[in-house]
Amino acid sequence: MAFGGNSGAGVRSDINITPLVDVVLVLLIIFMVMTPSLLKEVDVRVPDKPDVETQVVAAPNTNEVVVSVTREGRLQINREPITEAQLGERVRELMAARAEKRVFFDIDDEALYSDAMHAMDVCRGAGAKTLGLMTQDSR
Repeated sequence: MAFGGNSGAGVRSDINITPLVDVVLVLLIIFMVMTPSLLKEVDVRVPDKPDVETQVVAAPNTNEVVVSVTREGRLQINREPITEAQLGERVRELMAARAEKRVFFDIDDEALYSDAMHAMDVCRGAGAKTLGLMTQDSR
């Protein structure tokens, strides 16, 4: 029983290109399917750049509420010492007169995490909508 047309007992040196053709056809199909989705254009309307001269820059508000927590756990509102029991009522009074209900926190690096979180919770419960943390540069 002979498998090849050559009756000689030698090594065949022909290259089998069937797997190569299969891979190339699969890649061709992938690129044909993906090309239309890659060529889709998205129309974007970018607003015109406003004139620098017409922009009005609001002056920074220096009348912010700043709650400080010291390393000993003592509280201050705008550098005025206050007790923990008075914190909620004082923040509620300050928030009633403001349109932006925002409180900043100046927390000492050595302060206990629980003291800082308790002060934030009390301020949030007293009507503060936005809580901000002050960094070394903003102090």
